[in-house]
Amino acid sequence: MSNNKKTVLIKVSYLVDMEDEDLSKVDGLLDKITSEVSEDINLQLNTNEMISLKWEGTSSRVLDSERINCGKCANCNGWVTDIEKEDPIKELCYGATVDGKLLCDECLPPEHPCAF
Repeated sequence: MSNNKKTVLIKVSYLVDMEDEDLSKVDGLLDKITSEVSEDINLQLNTNEMISLKWEGTSSRVLDSERINCGKCANCNGWVTDIEKEDPIKELCYGATVDGKLLCDECLPPEHPCAF
């Protein structure tokens, strides 16, 4: 690699709703999805340029708002993590709790420091 090139880690997250049995079943939906997204891919950026992306890693975690810093936005129902609390989930939309309601950055009041 030449001195003017940098390696960039691009993280992509998918949210998938699935039944409990699909989480634990061998070769269930979770295993099938993980297998499909865990492959090297080629991207056609334009008619003259093709780039190969080498797969580096895949992980999954159950979003359990009783046990980890996540929940649904009280306004738009999108998944969000409270950036003002401990252990925010970096792959989720950032938000905060206002008047007891968890709100994503787009639904926060405009004067809130975390508002988008």
